[in-house]
Parts: sequence; structure tokens; C-alpha cells
Amino acid sequence: MGRIFLGQLDPATCLTLTSITLSVLAVVFTTRGSLAAGVICFMYAGLCDLFDGLVARRSTRTMEQQAFGLQIDSIADMAAFGVVPAFIALHLGLNSPAEIAALIFYVCCAAMRLAFFNVHGTAGDGKKRFYIGVPVTYSALFLPILLLFATTPGEPPLLGLVQAYFWVLGALFVLRIQVPKPGGIFYVIFPLVAVVLTVIWGLRL
Repeated sequence: MGRIFLGQLDPATCLTLTSITLSVLAVVFTTRGSLAAGVICFMYAGLCDLFDGLVARRSTRTMEQQAFGLQIDSIADMAAFGVVPAFIALHLGLNSPAEIAALIFYVCCAAMRLAFFNVHGTAGDGKKRFYIGVPVTYSALFLPILLLFATTPGEPPLLGLVQAYFWVLGALFVLRIQVPKPGGIFYVIFPLVAVVLTVIWGLRL
């Protein structure tokens, strides 16, 4: 008997769907006026994306599951790390023509970066692997750190700094630069950084 639903469900895909869920919650909390809760959800969406690849590599999956996992991962990344940061920025007040242009540039560059990755993946020889262009997932680390400096409770955000972030990171998505692929110790460092940032942002709840 055939499956009654489309797609593939495995541990890696479940983590990807968790990333999407946290991204939606980031939008919900930000809309309701809790930037701190939104940023925390956004960070953990990034952690889910970090570990879904690790889980996928350590799982026994069919070719169909692997192909499906690649596609849904990029779709999730576009929503989580392409669109959600732009939404948060809009909520902060980036709505002038130049600021909207920065957000459009960022989202388009994220789409280009993800499409390029789907075609080319990682590059390198032997065990030394690297990405071409900064992965969009890195926004889950960079944006929470930036917003700590650009926002202060009860005061207007530093919109110029936030706008510059979107121009710069968007460009880094598509520039042909080599970025080492994280592995090993980074799977410990990134979660620890997320915990520290969670504590700091939690003080703003």
C-alpha cells in the first residue's frame, strides 16, 4: 500500500521541520512585541539546521530520502534565514526605500546562495571541505549578536547598523569566497555560544 502523504519523514527531516517551526515562532513572538523571544527561536532554528546534516550523514537513508532531504533543507533555510531576518528587520522599523532595498538584496542573495549549493554542494579535496560563499544559516549566529548592539530596551534601534548588516551579509552569500565547513569541535562551540546568547537575550524578556 502506498503512502498517504507526500514527502519523506526521517530523523534529519524532522529536525528540518523543527527549524521551520522555530522560524514561524520567531515571527509570532516578534509580531507580538517580544524581540528577545523571537531572536532566541531564530537561533535555535539555526542549531536545528546545523545538526540535521550531522544526523543525515549518520543515518541510513534511501536515495529518495537523501534527495528529498536536500530540497526541504534548502526550502527551510530560505524561509528561516532568508525571509525571517528580513521580517524582524521590518518589525524594527526598516521601511525606507533604501532599507527595503537592503532587505530585498539580502533575500535575493540568500536564494541565489541556496540554489548554488543545491547544484554544487561543497568543494575541496580529501577531508578538507569548504563552502563557496557564506552559508545563509550563519545568519542565525550573526543576527542575534548584531541585534544585541543595535537594540536597547526602551530606545530606538540603530537602523543604519542593521541596514548595513543586510547589505554586507547578502554580498557575502554570493561572493566566491571559501568558508571552511564546520565540523568536530564546532558542534560543541556553536551550541555553547547559543546558550550564552540565550541567557543574555533572556534578560531582555
